Amino acid sequence: MRFINCCIILFSFNCFAGDNLESLDENEGYVILPLVISGMLPKSITLEEASVFGNSYKVKDIKIGENFELITLPAGDYKWTKIQINKSYYFNLEEYGYDIKVNKGVVNYGGHLIIDFNAQFGTARYNYVNRSSQVIKELESCCDNLMSKYSLYFTANSEDPFIDFLKSTKVGGRE
Repeated sequence: MRFINCCIILFSFNCFAGDNLESLDENEGYVILPLVISGMLPKSITLEEASVFGNSYKVKDIKIGENFELITLPAGDYKWTKIQINKSYYFNLEEYGYDIKVNKGVVNYGGHLIIDFNAQFGTARYNYVNRSSQVIKELESCCDNLMSKYSLYFTANSEDPFIDFLKSTKVGGRE
């Protein structure tokens, strides 16, 4: 699976050059995977396709604070499924419905997965929130070439009229 890694700390991207993006295959889309981690560091966090023999992707090299990856995945329905702490200890995310639909030929954003670990008690709190304005601002500052070539779509289970509104304005309108 091809991917491009970016790490953000305090909302600033140390991002890739937009010219270095790999082109998409016919049935692929770009996927933004922003994670906000506090407490302790997980070994990996897994995103899986909803189908039985579907694709999966593990976010690794996670840092405390904000993490950001832009990857390519085949079109389909995906969900966050597992936070692996070590070989034998993990948190199951399947019951929470943290979903993202990957559409081909676009940049897909399903939300920020926020995880707050309490190492003392071995617990964690999770939230999946829409911060599309932050994603747009940061992508435009580091990856304007990507934003001028591909449309951004919020693909979680709820609607986000902000992205469509921004596309219709002269300031953010790129189709």
